[in-house]
Amino acid sequence: MKLKTVISSVLVLLPLTVCAAPQPLSGEIRLTGQIVDSGCEVGRVGALVTSESRQIELKPGVKVDVDTYRNACSRGALPFSMTYEPLKTSTDNGIVTINYL
Repeated sequence: MKLKTVISSVLVLLPLTVCAAPQPLSGEIRLTGQIVDSGCEVGRVGALVTSESRQIELKPGVKVDVDTYRNACSRGALPFSMTYEPLKTSTDNGIVTINYL
């Protein structure tokens, strides 16, 4: 008799434990991992204080320095794209947009 009571109790409680388990929520994104390389610092030519940098020419006469010391831009990689849009109010100023890939 006790065995029947225990078995029936387990059969009743088992579906409840499965339903009580955490369910993924709609619209929720979970990421796991680690950052392996730090981002690249980009600045005006001569503005970076690091000894390891490279110059990128966006268009003739428009150059930027990219820090390449122990980060995502080392070993010749450039994990971003850059565009330059001149300002209509000035001939030598513009906007540089950086998009990481």
